[in-house]
Amino acid sequence: MWIRVALDQDSLHYVEETGHTYIDGPHIKEFYFDDSTAKQLEQDGFLTEMWNKMDALFDWGDCDFFSAEKCKAFKTWLEVKLSGNVSHDVRGIYEVMLEYAVEAIKHQTGMYFDF
Repeated sequence: MWIRVALDQDSLHYVEETGHTYIDGPHIKEFYFDDSTAKQLEQDGFLTEMWNKMDALFDWGDCDFFSAEKCKAFKTWLEVKLSGNVSHDVRGIYEVMLEYAVEAIKHQTGMYFDF
């Protein structure tokens, strides 16, 4: 599973036929996490929260793109989440997500999730 953030506009790619945006290129940051971490995120309620609060489309085997604007709401959600009681097992991944959301907002790009 991957999380990517574009550090410039050239790393954003829009596929007109499908209406989807993805991130690729030399100016990105990417973070890989394994099935075990993904299952811990699921057990922590991450997927359900994203479906309900962020209208995210991802689930096992799915991908989704959060625009810089959507990353603002995601950043707020992460800050609230991290201020509470978060398991050590998932805290690190949430911190990476927060770092990437900040980068997406700063560069006016976005984040891409590949589950």
